[in-house]
Amino acid sequence: MNNLTMLYVEDDIDVLQDTLFLLGDYFKTSYTAQDGKTALKLFNERKPDIILLDINLPLMNGLDVAREIRATDSDIPIIMISAYSDKDKLLDAINIGVSSYIVKPFKIAEIKETIEKLIEKQSENQEKFLEVEFLWKSRTEKLFYKKEEISLTKNEILLMKLLCENKQIFFTPHELALEMFSDSKKSDDSNNATQLISRFKKKVLKSTDTKEFFIENVYGAGYRIKIKMIATEEG
Repeated sequence: MNNLTMLYVEDDIDVLQDTLFLLGDYFKTSYTAQDGKTALKLFNERKPDIILLDINLPLMNGLDVAREIRATDSDIPIIMISAYSDKDKLLDAINIGVSSYIVKPFKIAEIKETIEKLIEKQSENQEKFLEVEFLWKSRTEKLFYKKEEISLTKNEILLMKLLCENKQIFFTPHELALEMFSDSKKSDDSNNATQLISRFKKKVLKSTDTKEFFIENVYGAGYRIKIKMIATEEG
């Protein structure tokens, strides 16, 4: 079991339940929908890591759902599923940018292999650090501690993105302020960044059982993510 989540969209309840039973162990959480509009609502609310999407859906078909998702997220893997008679829609799916295409009735081994490859790829977009207790998911911009999500403010997300994308670089408080608060009248106020990190540290230490914080402050150099951070290959 890993920290990834899946959105599975299928209007046939029997197929949905059977497939979910086969794939449930691959994901921490699986969200389900039986129509296109509900699928879009869940996507926007839950920000899943992988989408398993049937083409023929009520209210909004799978191709239109995929187009809507791609308008705001160009990276999330989408596996499109269709009946054999819908293979002519393959070109549309490719043009939308789906990651994979599976024809019903699919074989168990086929869909599992597809899921496993996408999970491996998605895991490359995650970072584990501090002896793998913390996990940062860069695509969904979420932070976890022992698989429990830590709620982040907008500025905390900006801070995590900046530091995780520049793991070997130290940022002075002034540099952090310029990077994060460039639209603020106080963009040159280093206290903005210092106070943000101080509050963030207190929140993390209070909400977890760890005594270590993953952002280090080196005198004369600045702040950075602790160099214990390593790439994860969860599976």
